[in-house]
Amino acid sequence: MNIAKLAFDFDDRFKDVFTNNVRTVNSIAYETDIVYDESLPDVCKLDVYYPPLKGREKYPVLVDIHGGGWITGDKYWRRGLNRAFADMGLFVVSPNYGLSPRFVYPGCVRHLFSCFKWICDNADNYNLDLSNVLVTGDSAGGQLACLVLAIQDNAEVKARIGAVESPLRFKGGILACGAYDPASMAKIPLSDKMFREMTGGYGRKRLAEFPDYDLMNPVNFIDERFPRDVMIAYGRFDAFVGGNEKILFEKLNALGIPYREYRAKGCGEHCFHLWHYRRPISRKFFDLARKYVEDKVGYRYV
Repeated sequence: MNIAKLAFDFDDRFKDVFTNNVRTVNSIAYETDIVYDESLPDVCKLDVYYPPLKGREKYPVLVDIHGGGWITGDKYWRRGLNRAFADMGLFVVSPNYGLSPRFVYPGCVRHLFSCFKWICDNADNYNLDLSNVLVTGDSAGGQLACLVLAIQDNAEVKARIGAVESPLRFKGGILACGAYDPASMAKIPLSDKMFREMTGGYGRKRLAEFPDYDLMNPVNFIDERFPRDVMIAYGRFDAFVGGNEKILFEKLNALGIPYREYRAKGCGEHCFHLWHYRRPISRKFFDLARKYVEDKVGYRYV
């Protein structure tokens, strides 16, 4: 029995009625289960959310990568989050990707790059501004979003993964409660089954032996090409990834790369931002996220 998977699934289902019942100022259109990779039509599907196009000719784009410990999770549980981001004037793309154990890591990363190609291929159909593209993710999705930002201009790593090439480039990102530090997470006994499924058999005590272990830590690939001014949010207390943000801050500080930091006060548990405006700490997150989006895309959606 995978206790970590049960915990993630219970958390998504328990909070669903609260976190996905989001009121928006604008009417948000949406399309679901669009296949972005015909070779895996049962896995590689995405949803899109978008408001009325006001004040500009094309939409800025946000890709939202869901969490779930690389072994579970679904775009379905991020409906409220995606509607809230779309209400900021963004065209939100919310992909599913291959989960472990069916797909050993980094198969999920390869799928995400296929999603990015779909965005480029369909930019004209949806009036997308490919010069204004951001990425966000939470938990495992935060790790994946951070890795994507770190390797988007690294041809060697993308070739190693087998990622399809596309002209899409992210100018920034919003990383929430990201699982950036596998060495730290491996100290948690409940992570053993999760890592075994993710890696095809390497438990927490043998995790460093996994051939793609370095790809589990996006900090390994952050260099001067990493986008400036990424927003990094984390909880004061987080049973899953508490303290993971430290190695990210250390690397960015060492490189002199500026970023925005939001440390949720109070309990500040894992993925607190999903509560939208129902709690003070999540309300603060969305206020800061809106300001971040406006600064990055140069546009205030009203």
